[in-house]
Amino acid sequence: MTEARITQIIPPGRPLPARPPEQPRTPLPADWWQTPPPPLVPRPPVPPPHIPAPGPVDVHVTLSWAAPEPEQPPWWRRIRWGYNAGCLLCAGPVSTPWAWALDSARDSQGLAGAWTLAAIPLAVLALLDNARRVEAEAAHPDLWRPKIRAARARILLDAALIATATTLPVTTVVYLVTGVRT
Repeated sequence: MTEARITQIIPPGRPLPARPPEQPRTPLPADWWQTPPPPLVPRPPVPPPHIPAPGPVDVHVTLSWAAPEPEQPPWWRRIRWGYNAGCLLCAGPVSTPWAWALDSARDSQGLAGAWTLAAIPLAVLALLDNARRVEAEAAHPDLWRPKIRAARARILLDAALIATATTLPVTTVVYLVTGVRT
């Protein structure tokens, strides 16, 4: 039994119509959780699939695939050995003050402080180096500034790597193996 509801617009200032009284709900039995569920209706059996009689099988598969030509040579052919060697040579003198700072941090703050002091700038410089390298590749070939910025970022990254590699790993291994702080 559905009751039709009529929607009406009531102007402001007029009282709302009275609601009809609600019908009382029938209460649930006290043992409602113990009543058994209705029985399940069994499904009709599924007929077996039609299987053809065994016979000779002859299957031929021919695959032809041509590998696409790469747009760029692989990374090991794109390494610019002279550029990277020049950046490493320029990074040597720059790495000395950074190695002193890491050594001072290792002595005053311990190995954890020195590794933290080394890791955060390495992460920032790696991100900066990647961004500057992409900027230099996307720039016009006649523009030198993006190339110089990329080289400067690479030199700073190499300097941080050299300073970290010469200052912290040996002390860390000695500490881990012997337990003695040098």
